[in-house]
Amino acid sequence: MESIYAIPYMVLECPNLKLKRPSWVHMPSAMVVFAAVLLSYFLVTGGIIYDVIVEPPSIGSTTDERGNSRPVAFMQYRVNGQYIMEGLASSFLFTMGGLGFVVLDQTNKPTTPRLNRILLLAVSFVCIIVSFFMCRLFMRMKLPGYLLS
Repeated sequence: MESIYAIPYMVLECPNLKLKRPSWVHMPSAMVVFAAVLLSYFLVTGGIIYDVIVEPPSIGSTTDERGNSRPVAFMQYRVNGQYIMEGLASSFLFTMGGLGFVVLDQTNKPTTPRLNRILLLAVSFVCIIVSFFMCRLFMRMKLPGYLLS
């Protein structure tokens, strides 16, 4: 297999370049990388790609029994469709649940005092539980009768 990869290099010669890294380029800190990953997670789970391609409205509207128009935040009966605010709200909940797991991981440090450990556990469980049940509520609002037995 190596002989197949070596065939182009029998004809071509790699240039001897002496490239230097610019002095202003530094390795980012761990928190900068975490913030970039968290922001991209928020945008991707919020459906930013869908929003750019389809260009849905930020919120919808429906008419009630009296003929008045009222705003609607969830696009009902369409699992593959969303309004922009619906995507951002669900993305916030996904990110809050993920941050709950990150905080839960921070409780394992041996230098954390007992009171701080209990507070971190409480905050992480609240984030995870609220995120889980609110996402279930959003799905029930989107698809009435979903997960009901």
